[in-house]
Amino acid sequence: MLRLIKPSSKGQGTDPPKRRCRSPDLTPDERRLLRQALHNLRFALGGWDVVALVTDLGPQRLHKAARFKNPTGGALVALRVARAAGTTVEHILSGKIAPAGRCPTCGRAQEAGGAR
Repeated sequence: MLRLIKPSSKGQGTDPPKRRCRSPDLTPDERRLLRQALHNLRFALGGWDVVALVTDLGPQRLHKAARFKNPTGGALVALRVARAAGTTVEHILSGKIAPAGRCPTCGRAQEAGGAR
């Protein structure tokens, strides 16, 4: 006698393991340049809350990427910062941007209210 069995909805364990999508790691120099771009964006927009809103990243993730000691920014953060700043990721990670609070053409220090 033939007996049919309904297959389980869970499968038989042949499904590939679920992986978290991790962005490629950046070199320490690239993370430093990303941190510099984040501080420039914060200076230009007026605060971390605005940067978080524009980049659609959480404030905790932004603070970790922008901290001076051991920044942890990745490619996703670099992409979102580049989009928010209206530039390319290559431009940010190449080091062609001026430090936060400095004029991009002459390098002179600006006041906090001057870049808004």
